[in-house]
Amino acid sequence: MFTTSDKVKYLLFPIAVLALVALTGCQQAAPPAPDTRAADESAIRAACDDQVKAAVAGDVAKWASFYTDDAVVLAPDAPLVQGKANMQKWAEPMLKDKPEVSFNVAKIEVARSGDLAYEWGTARMAVKDKKGKVTETTVKSLTVWKKQADGSWKAVVDTMIPDPPQAKS
Repeated sequence: MFTTSDKVKYLLFPIAVLALVALTGCQQAAPPAPDTRAADESAIRAACDDQVKAAVAGDVAKWASFYTDDAVVLAPDAPLVQGKANMQKWAEPMLKDKPEVSFNVAKIEVARSGDLAYEWGTARMAVKDKKGKVTETTVKSLTVWKKQADGSWKAVVDTMIPDPPQAKS
């Protein structure tokens, strides 16, 4: 036989469960984050353009400012370059004579989450040596970008794959 307190327990338990279910069901889901991919793509494209301008100007510090402090560059014929300070040391000899640089962004894809993106394209750099001889290099590149706390985009991984030398005619 059930005591009065047992009956109360058995009656209160389903009521408590129903109340919990009702309260949970009334909570509204958070609205989805706004889709900022188009604006993010534009910001990354502008960063690419500004980085090329810094390279052409020979401004190594400005050029490196487009990377995170712990970024990695995988460059041809060079050891892995990690960190902004090492990047500046690595790029200084290339940029000191203000090379001709062009970069064609082929595609930028921003994650729906809005925190990561990749960009790939092709680049050309022409450097004159002390005798005036021009050495031209063309590469394919792939860069991973990460949105920063201030909303800006910085590269975290950058690769440069050289094109094979052109056959002499």
